[in-house]
Amino acid sequence: MKRASIPTLDVKKYGGQQVAIVGGKVVASGDNSQSVLKRAKQRAPKATWRDIVIVGVPRSVTVIWWT
Repeated sequence: MKRASIPTLDVKKYGGQQVAIVGGKVVASGDNSQSVLKRAKQRAPKATWRDIVIVGVPRSVTVIWWT
């Protein structure tokens, strides 16, 4: 099985959203995975269900410095 390629996602742009990734590229984003999956199939009609990766992007990133 081929490992999915996940691009670096911009938290400012996609924070708090679901994102669909096909072939290492973001093809759809939105508030719920059902609408994102539907839009991803429209934008990448040749992609199989196995090719589409849905990722939830956190609203913000917290960095903890340990010294």
